[in-house]
Amino acid sequence: MSKVTNVLVDLGPRLIMVGQEALGTSDNISIHVAEATEEELEKLKSANEIRLVKMLGESGPGEKLEG
Repeated sequence: MSKVTNVLVDLGPRLIMVGQEALGTSDNISIHVAEATEEELEKLKSANEIRLVKMLGESGPGEKLEG
């Protein structure tokens, strides 16, 4: 299977949740996918639920890594 790289995926309107708590809604959420197969991208686009998990050792905006 060939991979595509640097793809912007529009996921459309979504409910925003943390754990079991609904925090709000979004008219459109887009994510940048570094590498995936066409099949993986189609699964992502059609998924009812997508989990975002921060990778260990990564920091987000406004955060500092300890150490």
